Amino acid sequence: MKELEFESYLLDDKSIKSKIKAVKSRINKAKMVERHFNNSLDNLVCNDEVMFETLKRIKNEMNDTNGTISNSVRKYYVFCNKKCFPTLKEYHK
Repeated sequence: MKELEFESYLLDDKSIKSKIKAVKSRINKAKMVERHFNNSLDNLVCNDEVMFETLKRIKNEMNDTNGTISNSVRKYYVFCNKKCFPTLKEYHK
């Protein structure tokens, strides 16, 4: 993960209200995903099919009941790909 660049990107995000706390939380969750999958987020978001499988696994394996873990990965996807990833239901169609 390009941590410093991602942090800067999040700090510039107008939709994030409590900057320091929310940014640190998203970065920590992104690191947690990297540890869980033993893989860089750069590899997990570079391909839509891999991203889809990663989000499914996060939901199933990481007890992401409120979606905060997958939301951090989705933010990183936008950071890298300059577009939003669709919902799992939309992507699967």
